[in-house]
Amino acid sequence: MKLHAQPLNKLQYVLASSDSLLSIELPEAYILAKQMNTELQGKRIISCHLQNFQKLQKIGFVNKDITAFDRLSNGKVEAVSSRGNVIRLKLDNEMNLILAPEYGGRVLYHAKGDTIIEKFHLKLSFNDGSALTVALTGMGVIQALKDDELEQSYVYKRDFSEVASPVDEGEFTFGSFSKQLTGKSVNVKSVLVGKDAVIVGLSNSAFQDILYRAKIHPKRKASELTEIEKHALYDAIRWVIRQRIHLGGKDQFIDFYAKQGGYTPAMGPNMKDKTCLLCGTPIEKLSLGGGQVYFCPKCQK
Repeated sequence: MKLHAQPLNKLQYVLASSDSLLSIELPEAYILAKQMNTELQGKRIISCHLQNFQKLQKIGFVNKDITAFDRLSNGKVEAVSSRGNVIRLKLDNEMNLILAPEYGGRVLYHAKGDTIIEKFHLKLSFNDGSALTVALTGMGVIQALKDDELEQSYVYKRDFSEVASPVDEGEFTFGSFSKQLTGKSVNVKSVLVGKDAVIVGLSNSAFQDILYRAKIHPKRKASELTEIEKHALYDAIRWVIRQRIHLGGKDQFIDFYAKQGGYTPAMGPNMKDKTCLLCGTPIEKLSLGGGQVYFCPKCQK
């Protein structure tokens, strides 16, 4: 198997902001992994093509040694799973493909005979003539790792961890969630998004939507939330995640079969220069935790 490394075309590599509506969070990763598992399980990889990967490689988001992708050759897909924002494609030859297109990207399936898109970072071709392409529109991870190398991946170690996943009812209970909020005198975003979050898979986009539905101001401290507010926050997290999965992801998300998602966030960049749908108050914006957060100053207290 040969890897064809082409020079990076900066016009083809567009960095998305952290508020990008194309970001792939837990619901979208869950949808993709489920579709990929159904479609790819049992198929064998016959070739791998990388292009325009050098900038990602330089910052550690693609293997330093790209010959690691050679080891995907002849591997049969055993299973595809996700946790948080990370997708793991496990092969029968002790190899794994790790994908985390967190700040924008598309993972697409191409049946035999379909025209393959020209702009991608990774293409896998399978023994039945089908293919998979990964095209990142912002920062994201594409790694080929052996089973015993998985813990070397920051995103894998972060999301395939003991931190609770909000899609797992056994892990994400109100009791455990409430207990983790107690005593945390930091703003709510810090406990829901980032390296110190008490759950996996939420980014700035979901955070804004969830807080609006829970009617909680972004600057509130977790330790100051009342029992009623904790319940509202917990219920909003579960509702947003379930609805996004049920509706096929956010409305600018494209799934494995190029179908557009149907979920429109109630709060976020899409509400810029608009008024609150509930009370008519102009939506405001503030900088918080390295990103822009939109909110209703009247509904969110």
